[in-house]
Amino acid sequence: MFDRSKYKDFAKKQLQSRWLVPVLMVLFTQFVFFFMDLPSFSGGLNSIDFNTFPTLDYASQVAAIEEAFTNPFYNIIELLKNMVAFVFEFACIGVYIKMSRSPEPVTFADYIENFSSWGRAILTGLRQVIFIFLWSLLFVIPGIIKYYSYSMMFYISAEFKDISVSKVMKLSKEITKGHKMDLFVLDLSFLGWFILTALTFGIAGFFVVPYYNMTRLNACHALLKEAVDKGIITMEDLRGSSNE
Repeated sequence: MFDRSKYKDFAKKQLQSRWLVPVLMVLFTQFVFFFMDLPSFSGGLNSIDFNTFPTLDYASQVAAIEEAFTNPFYNIIELLKNMVAFVFEFACIGVYIKMSRSPEPVTFADYIENFSSWGRAILTGLRQVIFIFLWSLLFVIPGIIKYYSYSMMFYISAEFKDISVSKVMKLSKEITKGHKMDLFVLDLSFLGWFILTALTFGIAGFFVVPYYNMTRLNACHALLKEAVDKGIITMEDLRGSSNE
């Protein structure tokens, strides 16, 4: 049973007294992307979008691929920026995974260490957004459906690094069957928080982003457990094999 209230309550407990590193991760991400965007700023601070959180902005990542077909320069710059976003997202999720496993404190060094998986992060991100984009060509609705079908890819890929990225996609598709609407409603339940983030010029986002990601990670764990219990996937699927 999908219990979004449970996942959100658990996320609050997991983050309790351990907010510092998650907040610093979001701050560091924004700091890096601020400087990456400096060349495009012509209006000073008034040009900065404080509500943008690159590690969560799948819509812009798909748009970058679509725009690449008509603008080669955009292809080089924006796609590179989104690849960097994949790495940052992967590194953040690695910390949330560690927080989900133990009540022990995490450090900023844990976050930095996760950047060593940059290749896997990029492969996971590109595979995800390219497939979402291809489905979006059929129409908006298929793209949204596939977005939720592939929505657990980063969480699975960051936690189970011995399995191939292609299998990560397959597992995400398997565990989200019958739960896409649940995941959509879960996202809707954060709408108020996202509005608050906009109203506070992004400040609330330093807390909303970790809360959102930890909640989604809890949902992913629950979906994986359900799939294993029902025999849809096996523990062997999560261990990987030499045949992949």
